[in-house]
Amino acid sequence: MEEGSERISTPIRSPSEKDSVILSRASAASSPFGFRKAALSPPTGILRRESTGSLSPEDDFFHSAQDKEDDEGFDTDLEMEEGKEEYDVTGRATYLQACRDSGVIPVSYFHRNLQQPDIDIKHHGLGPMGAKAIAIALVVGVMTNTSVIKLNLADNWIGSEGAGYIAEMLRENCNGFDDKAVQILAEAIKNNTKVKYFSLSHNQLGEKGGQNLAPAIAANDKIDHLDLSWNHLRNKGACAVALSLKENFTLKILNLAWNGFGNDGSLAMGEALKVNTTLRELDLTNNRITAEGAVYLAKGLMVNTCLQVLKIGKNPMQSPGAYALVNAMKNNLESKLIEVELTDITVNNDFVELCKEVQQLRPDMKIRHGGTGGAPFKPKNRPTPMKILKNYIEDNKMRLLDLFNTLDKDKSMNITVKEFADGLKIWIVVAIGPPSYEDLEH
Repeated sequence: MEEGSERISTPIRSPSEKDSVILSRASAASSPFGFRKAALSPPTGILRRESTGSLSPEDDFFHSAQDKEDDEGFDTDLEMEEGKEEYDVTGRATYLQACRDSGVIPVSYFHRNLQQPDIDIKHHGLGPMGAKAIAIALVVGVMTNTSVIKLNLADNWIGSEGAGYIAEMLRENCNGFDDKAVQILAEAIKNNTKVKYFSLSHNQLGEKGGQNLAPAIAANDKIDHLDLSWNHLRNKGACAVALSLKENFTLKILNLAWNGFGNDGSLAMGEALKVNTTLRELDLTNNRITAEGAVYLAKGLMVNTCLQVLKIGKNPMQSPGAYALVNAMKNNLESKLIEVELTDITVNNDFVELCKEVQQLRPDMKIRHGGTGGAPFKPKNRPTPMKILKNYIEDNKMRLLDLFNTLDKDKSMNITVKEFADGLKIWIVVAIGPPSYEDLEH
C-alpha cells in the first residue's frame, strides 16, 4: 500500500480494508481483507447508555467542557439546541459532532431532514470532509433503523475521497444496484484514484450493466481487486466485462463467480487472456460454461503467462472441458498457473492420467476436481443360495428326497433347523467353493 493513501473503514461490523469500497449485500466478514476502525466511527459517547439511564459528564462529548472550548469560533448556519440528548436516535448530535471534528459547517437542511426518506442537498459545496460528516450520521441512521431512501449529492465537489466515505456508508445497506445505478458508479470507478478494492457482489447487474461497467474497468488504473460475483452478467454484458481486460493492466484479482458468462463470455475471456499480463486470479465458478466454452478459455490459457489461480468449478463442462483446460496448461511452458479448481466437475480416467503427467512436470500444481464418475468395475452377479441348491440337485440328477435323507443323519425322519443349515453349508461349498460360502448365511 502506498504511503499516505486514504483509509476508509466503518465501526459497525467486522472490519474492511483501507482503500476499499464494498457496495454489496455480502457481510463485511466476506471481505478478503482485515479492517481498521477509523474514519466513519461515530463520536465516542454519542450512542452509549449508562446503567443509570443517562450519560455521565465524561461521556457527554457534545456538551463537555472540551466541546465548549471547541465551540469557540465554530461557525454554523443553524441554531444549536440547548440541553443534551440522552440517546442520539436521530443521528443529529452525531452529525454536529462529526462536523466539529471534520472542521466543516453543518448543513441545516440535512440536520433537519435526517430522518426523512428523501434528502436533497445538491449545490451545497460539501467537499470531501462534508461528505464524511454526512456519511457518519447516516451510519448511525442504519444503527437506529432510520431509512434514507434517496440522497442527492449532486454538484458538491466531494471528489474520490468523499465518494469513498459515502460508498463505505452504503456498505451497511442491502443495495440492490441495477443496470441504471451502474451508469453512475461506472463514472466514479473510471475517475477513481484511491480505491484499490471494489465490490459490487450480490446485486442486480445485468447485460446492460456489464456494458456500462466495462469501459470504466478498462480505463481505471488503480483498482487491483474487483468483485462482481452473484450478479446477472451474461451475453453482451459478460463479453464486455471480459474484453475490458484487454485494456486493463492493473487488476490482479477478478471474481465473476455465479453469473451467466456461458460460452460467449468464455470466448471473450479467452481472447482477453491472450493479451492480459497482470491478472493473477480469476473466478468463473458456476457460470454455465460447457465443454465448448472451456475450449475457448483453453485457447487463452495456451499463451497466457500471468494467471496463477483459476476457479472454474460447478460448470457443466464435464470431463472433456476439464481436459481441454489442463491440457492447455501442460502445453504452455510459460504458464504460471499453480492452482486450478474444478469443484463438482466429474472427470474420467483420461483426465486423471493427464493430471499425473502435469504434476510430474510441475510438482507445485494443485488440481481439484469432483472425482471420477461411475463404478471402477462391474460387480459380479452372485446367485441366491436357493438357486445354487437347485442347480446342484439338477446337475447331479438328485431328487429333493435324496437331499433330505442325506441331511437326516440320525434317520429320525425329522430335520432340525440347525441340521438343515449345516447340511446346506456343506453342499454349497461343494457346489461353488469356499469364496461364496458366506453368502448362504445371509
